[in-house]
Amino acid sequence: MPLVLVRTVSGLEGLAAEEIAAGGHRVVDVSKRQLIIEASDELLGRPPRLADDVFLVRDAVPDPGRTKDGLRSVSLTAQALGPFAVSASFVGERNFNRYDVEDHVGAVLGGEYHSRRDGARPPAQRSEWRVVLDGKTMWIGVRPYDVPLHRRAWRQRTVVGSLHPPVAAAMARLARIEPGMRVLDPFCGAGTLLVEAHALEPAASYRGIDRRAEAVAAARANSAAVQVQLGDAARVSGPVHRIVTNPPWGVRLAVGDLTPYWRAWRRVLAPDGVVVALLSQEQAALLETSWTVQAAYDLSVAGRHPRIVVLTPQRI
Repeated sequence: MPLVLVRTVSGLEGLAAEEIAAGGHRVVDVSKRQLIIEASDELLGRPPRLADDVFLVRDAVPDPGRTKDGLRSVSLTAQALGPFAVSASFVGERNFNRYDVEDHVGAVLGGEYHSRRDGARPPAQRSEWRVVLDGKTMWIGVRPYDVPLHRRAWRQRTVVGSLHPPVAAAMARLARIEPGMRVLDPFCGAGTLLVEAHALEPAASYRGIDRRAEAVAAARANSAAVQVQLGDAARVSGPVHRIVTNPPWGVRLAVGDLTPYWRAWRRVLAPDGVVVALLSQEQAALLETSWTVQAAYDLSVAGRHPRIVVLTPQRI
């Protein structure tokens, strides 16, 4: 089976490994933001939804270390054909930058290399190569798709605060939605959570609420499979079996104190109901006295450090 490099959001590595193993692939190695897997033939047709991106491994050599001399000594057996670009990342302190890695690998691979060093945009028709130095190995892979996996085909419109689709997919997976369940997102935005949940379990019913007309319009444009409406997240009706939501963190959007919303959600939640929410660390800490935290996952997304929490109400 071919080796595949999977990139994911920091904090989702374990969940991504579970999804990949459930898909019949073998996880070889897990490190920060990265998995190496032996993939079956079905991977390209059904890629993991928790993945930011996937690359077919074309070469793997020992990590060259922290010096430019070490980097310059790297030789590869892989070859690129036609126009291509390279994106690189590494862990640890190095005496070189990402562009040094990209330009060296681009020169070694041959072909028509287009550097990003001076802000130039590579041609649209190109292959995209990825290089990762993880402290043990220098992995070199090529993307088998035209665009990164996190760019969902369904995503026609976004709004301020729209959720990263692989994070939404992780939350949907944690909700363990079953056929016939009623699922609610009271801060639905452009519908990302609901659409990703529907992709996972299309036999459930999905409803979203948002107080912004532009968000409701975006959600409707993104999917006809979920019901969305204008409304107040504190005025919800039930019962619902799952609440999956990304309340504003007070960074780009704010709604003030979330306490009235949590009270309303407790009221409509079915006896065996579950809430999966993406919260700031401060928001998550406030819930520990009135909700039972079944699981928590600390993420790093766009320079922020939110937490996914899986919650059930504490019964009095």
